[in-house]
Amino acid sequence: MTKKRDSARSVAKTRSNNGFWLDHAEIVDADYEWLASVERLILWNVVVPPGFLARLKQLWWLDIRGGSAPDLQIARGATRLRYLAVNQVRGLRDLSIIPEMVSLRYIDLYGLPHVTHLPSFLPLSRLEYASVGQMRGLLSLRQLLEAPNLQHLKLNRKINVTSEDVDRIIKHPTIRQFSWYAEDVPDKVWVPVVEKIGLPPVPTAFPEDWFSIPGTSVVSRSE
Repeated sequence: MTKKRDSARSVAKTRSNNGFWLDHAEIVDADYEWLASVERLILWNVVVPPGFLARLKQLWWLDIRGGSAPDLQIARGATRLRYLAVNQVRGLRDLSIIPEMVSLRYIDLYGLPHVTHLPSFLPLSRLEYASVGQMRGLLSLRQLLEAPNLQHLKLNRKINVTSEDVDRIIKHPTIRQFSWYAEDVPDKVWVPVVEKIGLPPVPTAFPEDWFSIPGTSVVSRSE
C-alpha cells in the first residue's frame, strides 16, 4: 500500500524572495490559492498536477529534485522560467520540453544518467549560464552548445566531452568562461580539455548570487 503523502501546505518551508521548499509532498489544485503569487519553488520528490506550474504566472525559478519521472511534463507550459535545475530524478530520459522555456537564463542539470541526448537549445536565445554534470549516458554536448548566447559553461564530475564538443566550445561566439569540476575524473581526461579550450574559469557562486550581479546581459566574447 502506497503511503499517503503530506500536503504541500503542511511541509512548505519559506525561502527568501517569495519562495517555498516542498519536500516529499503532494500539490493539489486547491493549493493554487496560496501558491498563485509564488516566484521560486524547490520541489524535492513532490507530486504535481498536470498544468499546475504553468498556472503560476510569477514563477521564474524552479528546482526539481529527487523522485522519479520519465520526462519533465510537470513543467510543461512554465515558459516564464529564468532558472531551471533538475537534480537526480530517477528514470528521467526525456528533456524535450526544455526548448519551450524560452526565457531561461540559467540551467543546471545534474545526476541524470539515463539522458543520452539533449534537445536543441537553439531556441534559448536568453540562456547565458549552463551547468551540467554526472550524466554519464550523455553522448555529446552538441545540442547544448547550440544555445546562441551562452556565456558560462560549467561541467561537473563525470560527463562525456567529445573532440567535436571541444571545437564547438572554442568556436562558440559568446562562451567566455569554462570550468570542469572534475572530482572522480582522471586527469588524463579533463586536463587536456580544459587546456585546449583555454578560457577563464567560471567563478564559484550560488545561482542566487549570479542573478544578483548587475549587468549579466549577453556579451560577445569578441567584444
